[in-house]
Order: sequence, then structure tokens, then C-alpha cells
Amino acid sequence: VSNYLCKVNFFVRSRLAVVFLVIFVFSFILSISCLILLELVEQIETGQSPNIFTATFSSITNIIKSLPITIIWAAIWFVITVVEMLLRRSHSDDVGDKDFNAENVAKTVAGFEKFSLSAAFFDALRKGVRMIAFLIYPAIAWENSSVLKSVKKGLAVARTHKTEFVAGFILTELAAFIVFLPPAVLFILSGKFDVEFPEWIWFTTIIYCGFAWSFSIFLEQMFTAELYLWHLLWEKDCSIARSNGDEIPKLQDVKRPSILDSIPDLTNALEK
Repeated sequence: VSNYLCKVNFFVRSRLAVVFLVIFVFSFILSISCLILLELVEQIETGQSPNIFTATFSSITNIIKSLPITIIWAAIWFVITVVEMLLRRSHSDDVGDKDFNAENVAKTVAGFEKFSLSAAFFDALRKGVRMIAFLIYPAIAWENSSVLKSVKKGLAVARTHKTEFVAGFILTELAAFIVFLPPAVLFILSGKFDVEFPEWIWFTTIIYCGFAWSFSIFLEQMFTAELYLWHLLWEKDCSIARSNGDEIPKLQDVKRPSILDSIPDLTNALEK
């Protein structure tokens, strides 16, 4: 019995290790993409021509520096996933068709499943943690802050501007809903109304979902970068107001920056 239990424990630990490794790889890739995007934004905001190769090369140091944040993010993501898996064990009969085919692969890539409050809750948790991580990275990329200071700064931005953060959370979620609506319609027609689609439709859907996820993540990264930049401008205006003895402005009193315009907001925010 003890040998059997040891084998079971080893099997469970092995599977959990694989799950954590997969999650870490995904969080690491997303971290790299965010840091490269922040470098591109910095190039644009400082009047340089955006260059993906220069941005990638410049991000290498920041990628290494941000590894502790990526590991913490992956660990939180892992805990959320494990808790969700444990809670779903009692509903294992509702998993549905597990056959390996193009349609089910497309559903997996799209994250399509029966709606439930628990699933929505865990998805929101993962998204919230992800956006907070994206909000921490600008301190590393733009201000060259230490890991600890970056974490404190990112959390402070989210805490100070809760309304704007929640608004961005909802808007990016709405955008993701719209982007994933076409494949959702296909899944509903196939599952509920038994409409059969050729295999090439499902392969096309898989590719589409890959681009859809990339676009959704891109929107989250752009929003958090803009919110952080807005916060830097607000901090500078607050400092000027204190020096002049004026009333401290609200965030809404500061012109919201646009990363795509010709105004060097980042340069203005960081200059002493």
C-alpha cells in the first residue's frame, strides 16, 4: 500500500510540475512580449523610429531582471489553476466530448466551455493578476527600478487608480468577447444545432483564435502601459502643485496620454 501511495504521490507531483512548467513558459513569453512592447513605446515616446530588433535587444537585460516577477506571477497563476482543477473534479462528468479532433482543439485554443460563475471568476482572477504584472513591468523598462520598487510601484498604480484599472479590465474583456464571438457562434451551431462544418473551417478557427488571443493580450499590455504613463504625468503634476502650494490635481485633471501621437509624454514625465 505504501509503495502504491508513493507511486500515486510521485505521479501527482510530476503532473503538477508539468503544469507549473507550462504556466511558467507562457508567463515568460508574455513577459518578454510586454517588455519588448514597452521598449517600442519608449522609442516612439522619445522621438525615435520604432525598431523591433533594437527593442528586442534592449529588452534582454530587463527580461533577466524581471524573472522574479515572472516566477511569482507563474506561481499565483499555478495556484489559481490548481484550485480550479480541484473544484471541478466533482463536475468531471460535464467535461463533454474529449475526442482529439480539429473542432475540440479549436475549442481548447479558444477557451470555449459551458458558462459557469466559477469559471468566470477564475478567468477574471487570472486576467487581473496578468494585468497587474503588465502594470509592474513599465517601472523596470522605463524607470530602471529594482524588482521590489517595481512591484510596489505597479501595485500602487493599480490601488491609486482603481476606477481606471477596473474600467480598462472591463473594456479589454469586452473587446476580447467581440473578437471571440465568431468562433463562439461556430461552436454553438456545431454543438447545439448539430451543424457540421468541414475540417478546414476548424483549422482556420484555430489560427484565428491564436491571433485573437494575441490581440487581446496586446490590448491589455497597451492599456496598462498607457495607465502607467498617465500615472507618471499625474505624479509630476502633483509634485509641481506641491512646490507651488496649489491644490493636488486628480488623475482626470491630467490630459490622458496617447502612445500613438507625436507628443513625447514619457520624456516629459521622466524629466526632472
